[in-house]
Amino acid sequence: MVRSVLQADRVPEALAQVILERGEGNPFFLEELARAVLEHGQVGADTIVPETIQGVLMARMDRLADTPRRVLQTASVLGREVPLRLLGAVWQEAAPLPPQLQELQRLELIYEQVGREPGFVFKHALTQDVAYETLLAGRRRALHAAAGRALEARYADRLEEVYDRLAHHYARTHESPKAVEYLTRFAAKAARVHAHPDAARALEEAQAHVARLPADEQDRQLVELAVVLAASNYFLGRFRDTVDLLERHRARLDQLRDTGLGGRFYFELAHAHSHLGNYQQAVACAERAIAAAARAGDSATQGKAHYVLAKESMWVSRFQEGLDHARRAVELMQPTGERFWLGQSLNWQGLNLYFMGELDAALACAARGFAIGEELGDHRLQSYAAWNRAFYSATRGDEDEAIAWGHRSIELSPDPLNNSFSLGWTGYAYLERGDADQAIRLLEESIDLLAGMGYSRLVGWFKGWLAEAYLLRGDAAQAQTEALHGLQISGEVGFKWAVGLAQRALGNIARAGSDHGEGERRLGEALRTFEAIGSRFDAGRTHLALAELARAQRQAGSAAEHLEAAGQLFAQLRVQSYIARIEQLRAGHG
Repeated sequence: MVRSVLQADRVPEALAQVILERGEGNPFFLEELARAVLEHGQVGADTIVPETIQGVLMARMDRLADTPRRVLQTASVLGREVPLRLLGAVWQEAAPLPPQLQELQRLELIYEQVGREPGFVFKHALTQDVAYETLLAGRRRALHAAAGRALEARYADRLEEVYDRLAHHYARTHESPKAVEYLTRFAAKAARVHAHPDAARALEEAQAHVARLPADEQDRQLVELAVVLAASNYFLGRFRDTVDLLERHRARLDQLRDTGLGGRFYFELAHAHSHLGNYQQAVACAERAIAAAARAGDSATQGKAHYVLAKESMWVSRFQEGLDHARRAVELMQPTGERFWLGQSLNWQGLNLYFMGELDAALACAARGFAIGEELGDHRLQSYAAWNRAFYSATRGDEDEAIAWGHRSIELSPDPLNNSFSLGWTGYAYLERGDADQAIRLLEESIDLLAGMGYSRLVGWFKGWLAEAYLLRGDAAQAQTEALHGLQISGEVGFKWAVGLAQRALGNIARAGSDHGEGERRLGEALRTFEAIGSRFDAGRTHLALAELARAQRQAGSAAEHLEAAGQLFAQLRVQSYIARIEQLRAGHG
């Protein structure tokens, strides 16, 4: 390649080596470095090779005539690919474009691009970058503004198609009202397809432009942007960022005295506190959201706030209360267009029903949530409902079905927060099937993600399952470490069900090590925990573990009592796989 560009059959070894080293194996870099050598005259061993490819390109542009250079700079503002009509609209000088474009093509700085919309493409992205960097700041802003106006005129009846480009151009001007408008519109469009990283970046950029708005508009715009940014932060697991962001703007909100905005603001704040395990703050903010939204006649936000209360009730093991809030959320949102949150509220109906032992009803809720996700084409909602179904199916003993739903959830998951959920509950499905290695891999990956987000409630919960997975693998020491850690975290966050889960894991670890006294103590603690919160299914599973322990101690009477108690609970809950297991144990086959 170097010989071809230099038009030489032989190239001095030292010169070729310098070009190859500085070109770093990139064909474009090699060509441009060789071209720069050629333009300096005779090729020899003492020929000077430019230090950087950027320097080469800058020197080439400096040698351009003034008009072609300005055309190249103008084109660089429009992107790597440059539609000819848009370039013509932005180019306002008297000199005709065609001769300048022909010259730039001859110099191989740009190439013609044919297709539905004729235009040009920069030979390399670096060529565009260097041309863009040669523009003075004022000229750059003026060209971005001209590009924005040209796009508005050309797409006047379908602006949504170019929100991304309008946001890009106006964000690089001092026309802050338009920058805020299009950055916000682009963020909303991105959020609808769960492109939340893009939405969040656009909203953060919009916040910087608000400072240039008239003073009487700034407070409202800042609060509005904060509320919308909080919604995208949720899907990215940025709960601490959301609390910090909204708390910075709480005084501004109070001065606005806008109940509609206040309802949305306090819902987002409640939602973030909920995921951080801040029960008191989450409940207080949810109740404020309900009160403000009721005054504003905003049923959708009232419903969302009840959804948060459904979650918080579950986290303090008040499952009937959680179910009531979830049903109220569904009732409020049913007439509105908030189909995503309707689906989520149905999913949380199911979760509260699960902890009450109503597995069939829980599965029905998950199925309804999944159906709404399919109706909307919303992969996030489908993924959420899919891991619900994996959770319930695994508990019922339908492990293959659970694993299939778990992997479907992982495949559909569009954001980091839901990824952590999908991985964790799929790990549980593998645990129930007896595949320790897969369970450990998925649970540990989930726990790492959740810990990074500060989602301690689920970390403590999943540690309980991870302990059981390590015990299944035969690593009792690691199982003990995970169970104790899970017990500590779940105790600190106040999630009693997960406390019971860790206690039962510790009992099973002790039982496996033939420490019958410790096993009986820990399993007894777990049984009392589950009974106190009305978790009938897990009380049944714990009775079953105590029956197996009693049999190992040759305490036939105690074993029979625990089997009878477990059998009654499983019969009430119609869990056929566990009813069959009880019968096997009674027959002496277990």
